[in-house]
Amino acid sequence: MIRDNKAGAPRETGAPGEAGAPRDERLPPVEAVVIFTRVAETGSFTAAARAMGLPLATVSKRVAELEEHLGVRLIARTTRRSSLTEPGKRFLTHGRLIVDALQRAADEAAQAVAEPSGRLRLTMSSVLVEAGLGRLIARFVAANPKLRCEIDVSDRYVDLVAEGYDLAIRVGRLKDSTLIARKIGSTEASMFAAPSLVAEHGLPSDPKSLQSYPLIGEQISPSDTQQWLLHHATQKPAKIEFKPRMSANNVRAIAEAIEAGLGIGRLPTFVGRRMVEHGLAVPVLPEWAGPGLDISLVYAAHRGMLPGVRLLIDQLSREAGSLLQGHAALAAR
Repeated sequence: MIRDNKAGAPRETGAPGEAGAPRDERLPPVEAVVIFTRVAETGSFTAAARAMGLPLATVSKRVAELEEHLGVRLIARTTRRSSLTEPGKRFLTHGRLIVDALQRAADEAAQAVAEPSGRLRLTMSSVLVEAGLGRLIARFVAANPKLRCEIDVSDRYVDLVAEGYDLAIRVGRLKDSTLIARKIGSTEASMFAAPSLVAEHGLPSDPKSLQSYPLIGEQISPSDTQQWLLHHATQKPAKIEFKPRMSANNVRAIAEAIEAGLGIGRLPTFVGRRMVEHGLAVPVLPEWAGPGLDISLVYAAHRGMLPGVRLLIDQLSREAGSLLQGHAALAAR
């Protein structure tokens, strides 16, 4: 809901969008688009005016001018409240892109110097922090003192353009999009168990014998049965169906379940190998692994041109790949 509007509706020279009404072929005024977008995002004309340092009357007037220019109401006004119309909601999506493009253009102009500066926003999953990419990025920021970096460590899917991120580091299959993706490494889903579980049950001798062990699932689903597809360098793939002792859709939760001895679980190899090095886990059938997962840098083309983003992409492409490949397998293929 949008509040505090004191401006009237557009001039009533006919219903907005009415057939036969002349269409203004000029581009909408950029200032009005920016102001409308800020009003929609802040939720009120007053908040937008305060955030932009403009008089409330100016904010109301510019939104009304934009509506008149477009020939459609973007904000429905009553005596008690105001809210975005359906055309207003659709226009807001484009308005955000316009505002973002303007901001990035200004940043690029300001950063047209050899030394990167300004804010750099990126997102990656928690499992990649465990792989050591966080330290790599921290070293990059330390080497560029005029650069400010914000890292969103999250396992959710982030819309880079809509949410204003410069770069994402993603694991697994990428969604089709207009974004640029650059592969920097890969990992496998290897199997691990706690030393206590191995001491009690021993190690399985082949994939089929896994079905006699407690196993940890990797997804939450209404079905009681889950499935692993395991690959070997010289043998046919093996399909394992099982009822999990515990299921989790988070790498850290699976790792903790393995440490607690609840069962054999699959983890990205670089996570499990670190557990093995600390005596928390034992490799299980290391010659068998789940499907490989690519690790990629994902970014919009225009953001990849910014000096700080471009340099970070180059550094990650050089260094992250060898870091991840160093964890790629526990046994020789």
